[in-house]
Amino acid sequence: MELKLIEDGLLRLLAENHYSEGTIRTYKQFWRKLGDFLLEKFGSTEFSMARGMLYLNERCCFLEKYKNQTLPQQRIQYLRMVHLLEDYQLHGVLTRRYYSAKNPIVLEGEYLSIHEGFKTYLQTTQYSKCTTAHYIRISLVLLDYLHQKRLEVGSIDLAACNGFLSTFSGYSYKAIEQTTCGLRFFLRYLNEMSILTNSFSDKLHMAKMSKQAKIPCVWKAADLKCLLQTVPRTNPIGKRDYAMILTACILGLRSIDLKHLTLDDFDWKRRLLTFSQHKTGKSITLPIPNPVGWAIIDYIRNGRPQVFETRILFVKHMPPFDPIGDENHLQGIICHYMNKAGIKKESKHGFHSLRHTAASLLLEGGTPLEIITEVLGHSSTDVTSVYLKIGIENLEQCVLPLDFEKEGGDAITVQ
Repeated sequence: MELKLIEDGLLRLLAENHYSEGTIRTYKQFWRKLGDFLLEKFGSTEFSMARGMLYLNERCCFLEKYKNQTLPQQRIQYLRMVHLLEDYQLHGVLTRRYYSAKNPIVLEGEYLSIHEGFKTYLQTTQYSKCTTAHYIRISLVLLDYLHQKRLEVGSIDLAACNGFLSTFSGYSYKAIEQTTCGLRFFLRYLNEMSILTNSFSDKLHMAKMSKQAKIPCVWKAADLKCLLQTVPRTNPIGKRDYAMILTACILGLRSIDLKHLTLDDFDWKRRLLTFSQHKTGKSITLPIPNPVGWAIIDYIRNGRPQVFETRILFVKHMPPFDPIGDENHLQGIICHYMNKAGIKKESKHGFHSLRHTAASLLLEGGTPLEIITEVLGHSSTDVTSVYLKIGIENLEQCVLPLDFEKEGGDAITVQ
């Protein structure tokens, strides 16, 4: 497709979606330069993603700087501009690959009223805040897609839904799976409200792929030790972050459960931690190993702000010292210390990778799979069995002792 045809369609959609004149002008300037390059290089303005990436690489050294992590934010925006062209060429819509606070999706008319009704309906369910927010987001993007396609909600069919899912091409399997799950739920809601008469949610296409095909990301012992050594345990934030990281990689807590821990969940006399898992709603009791216990005690005694409005253990360290929000997956904490330690981001190393590391540690120590399943809160050993593919050396060598640990002996007490 000629670049001019794609550009004309996108400019119309950008205007309809309330993009600012400045943003539209920037896009037009970039596309004009891209058109000049195509004409000079190929003798025509026929666009393809490969040609777009060639332009980025030749004019901006895109691939080299991306690999070296020296690509400035402006150049990353150029990739967005090329993706917009490809997505419109393939799907005829303005896709929402990147979240933009300046240009949020704005629904109107029927699409808005249906979305508001769906949000009200979700408040009557027992889903977690994260799941509810995910379903709201998926329904918002779908309704925006339908609006751009000039399709009424009551007339959508399987082909339209599969067309919507195809706009997520290139996303990870997990992201597509979660999107499909959210879409199915929204379609069932439309059926229940008689907005949609045809029921086809169970027929949505989902690529067959084994969840066990992908080996979970775990930390090498040397990298994890380096990360822990980098966390400054002489200041309050460092004490908090160290305790959180250590708890995640030894006890295998999900980040959402880590953020919801309260001071009342700890039985220091019996050295037990009891809490309700956010994802499953089930209560779980875990022993408190010495390294974890002392790290948390150090944070409570010498790092945690003296706030009485909340019993949440890990809080923000800026007034009013609120609990860490559910939308914060703590990725920034890990990335901060990885950058500080000079650890390369060869794979995803978020807080969930620390949970994987905990599982591999238990396996390394010969813990039965059934016990690991209970510790991690999995629904079955089939889910946990994926961790049999991985291994890590004893984590004890990564844990650094606290100064007062020698003085306190084995007894853990907190006033």
